[in-house]
Amino acid sequence: MNYLASVLAIMLLSVFNAHALEAYSVEKDIPFKQLDDRMLSLDLYLPHAKQEGERPLLVWIHGGAWKRGNKALLPTQNPLLLESVLSKGYAVAAVSYRLSGEVSFPEPVQDINDALNYLSENGHRYGIKADELVVMGRSAGGHLANLIGSTNNQDVDFYTKPKYTVKAVVSFFGPTDLLALGKKGNRPTTERSSVSRFLGGIPSEIPNIANAASPINYITDNSPPFILLHGDEDKQVPLAQSELLKQRLDKYGVENQLFIEQGVGHSAPIFDTEKYVPQVVTFVNSHLPLSTD
Repeated sequence: MNYLASVLAIMLLSVFNAHALEAYSVEKDIPFKQLDDRMLSLDLYLPHAKQEGERPLLVWIHGGAWKRGNKALLPTQNPLLLESVLSKGYAVAAVSYRLSGEVSFPEPVQDINDALNYLSENGHRYGIKADELVVMGRSAGGHLANLIGSTNNQDVDFYTKPKYTVKAVVSFFGPTDLLALGKKGNRPTTERSSVSRFLGGIPSEIPNIANAASPINYITDNSPPFILLHGDEDKQVPLAQSELLKQRLDKYGVENQLFIEQGVGHSAPIFDTEKYVPQVVTFVNSHLPLSTD
């Protein structure tokens, strides 16, 4: 990107931020889980537009290869999606979770489940309805959204019983089969790889754990609907990951959509544009309708 394009991008982001501040408010760092040394928190975005009753909730899980990133990235990485759902009248919670430099699976999943349970129990304090919700995420956050959604109605032993129902899942290029992800490419997976750090070992050496952390292994005919978005030249998370999940969803007759963008790799900006965001908003609204619609 040249200098002029960079300046233009900054100007456009500033205009968006100024407009967004008029359209919604955000309550940052709401604590939901006490750890030994700190508190995990979430950010809650609430639209200013008037609406009868409590607002339906969408939950955003950030990416970063399970080892980096934070909840504050949502307005800069997916600004159009955020603005679009807020303008419709949805509330959005961006949640924190412990990263792989500190813990391994299943602790990050437990953190997200605890955040959603907190919101389900305390949503009335913020004017939101959180007993039913949609989970969304990108990259590693897409994996975690896939996993939270696919296990929501399963009897799993790695997190406490959910007090909420996942109505739908939105996954931007998220992993779905961690055993297969560990075998991608010609290079052998090492202990330093992102997926190994998340799992606590090389996937092929701990297949039981890799399978337990893989969303495709929990799909049944009662699974929630999924919308998947992926680039066909993604090297970090190959397109095959979304295709595998779609195959499993199709097998069980679960409603799903897979959008494939040709010629782009991982985290391509095209997925937060008018080409795809309206598709996501329509999908979300069909499974978690607004009371005014």
